[in-house]
Amino acid sequence: MSVICGVLALAAVAAAVTYQRNSTKPIGEGEVFARDAQAAAETVTDSDDPGTAVRKARNALEVEGVSVVDDELTVIASSSPTMVGQTVSNPLLSFGVSSGRFMALASPIDDALHIDDVPEWPAGSVLYQVVAPLDSGGSILLHYDLADLLSRRSQPGDIQSETLQLVGLAAVFALLGGAVAVGHLRAARRYREVAWESEVLRSHSEELESANRELRKARSQAEAALELAEEKMRIRSEFVLMINHELRTPLTSVVTGAELLRDGSLTGVDTEGLLNGMVSDGRRLQEIIDQILAVARIENRGLAYELAEIPLEKVCATLLESHSALESDHEDVGHDPGIVVTTDLSTLAIVVASLADNAITHGAYRVGLTCGTTPTVEPQVVVGEKPPSAVYVKVADDGPGISPDFLPRIFEKFEKSGFSSGTGLGLYMVRLMVEALGGSVGVTTSPQGTEFEIAVPAVFSEEMAWAG
Repeated sequence: MSVICGVLALAAVAAAVTYQRNSTKPIGEGEVFARDAQAAAETVTDSDDPGTAVRKARNALEVEGVSVVDDELTVIASSSPTMVGQTVSNPLLSFGVSSGRFMALASPIDDALHIDDVPEWPAGSVLYQVVAPLDSGGSILLHYDLADLLSRRSQPGDIQSETLQLVGLAAVFALLGGAVAVGHLRAARRYREVAWESEVLRSHSEELESANRELRKARSQAEAALELAEEKMRIRSEFVLMINHELRTPLTSVVTGAELLRDGSLTGVDTEGLLNGMVSDGRRLQEIIDQILAVARIENRGLAYELAEIPLEKVCATLLESHSALESDHEDVGHDPGIVVTTDLSTLAIVVASLADNAITHGAYRVGLTCGTTPTVEPQVVVGEKPPSAVYVKVADDGPGISPDFLPRIFEKFEKSGFSSGTGLGLYMVRLMVEALGGSVGVTTSPQGTEFEIAVPAVFSEEMAWAG
């Protein structure tokens, strides 16, 4: 918009300069004659007294003489009284009057011209003489001094009103353009200020959001750390209680029995029973200590094992012998020579024996062992990652089942159901061993019993893989 106003202002200035230059440029003689003849004709036509009209026209035009000539070439009125009644004798002027044409020529005059009864130009003086027709008939006769004609050709040097109007218009456009430019500059400056403020706000917003994210992260980490600390405190407290209970009870029995033996007041039968109890409690202490040390060893250094490819038949037979309470429930599939289990058999036997011992400890009367190539139940809780190709070893008991509230935590460290005996490490060790062997273990429980199903990596023969 400011550019358009500037262009318009320049155009107005150019027009003003052009107009003023044209208004002061000298005009031609013909234009002077035609303009003065038109003005004199209007003065004479508008007046009822030709004598007064010609003098008025002469004074207005500042020429040497103004006369009215009729169609008979006779001067009927003139600003120079001596010419009234004279006849136009110049042939060219006579032709112009007779034909009603505009004529102009420089030639000597026949009669002297008077201004206010003063003879200014005697007869024979060379003057420009101009005749122009009148609408009412006759002609206007004008006389010009040759020396003064050049000054009459010059136009007034004053500044014309039209020039002032154009200059004023240019000034308006310039002011408008300046106002628009100033407005643009202010708008641009304000835009830059707003953009800068927006950038600052955006930067502060990003910093605040980053700080909030860091705070949320720190809060989450703190909450997680707090939960972990609380969990560790809970586990430590439960471990202390467990150690206090599980170690103190058999240790008290051993110490009491030893004191009784030292006193020597027991009979032979009593002594034998007491010794048997002390041995049993000592072995219980040894089992607890061994279990705690085994868990610590696995957590610190990992499980020491050696994988081998073992036929499923041998695996099932070895697992069945791992605990005296186990009874065989597996089918003839265990005798298929095309099934090879990839595992550490001694570690797997410890896992099965631990599950069987855990079942007997919690009230089971019968514990069965099943080996197969397909899972038999949908587990309620699973730990570890089931291998792509696996055989399944199931340990099922007829005990009272596991509490639904306790079920999600059965594979956690030091977790026990209520005040049951044990360290809470048995199933945790099962989990560590099964995961180390590259398998998984799932559990399904109900009031009629509990089933643990172990998925162990296996290799099938081509015939079995194709059949599957």
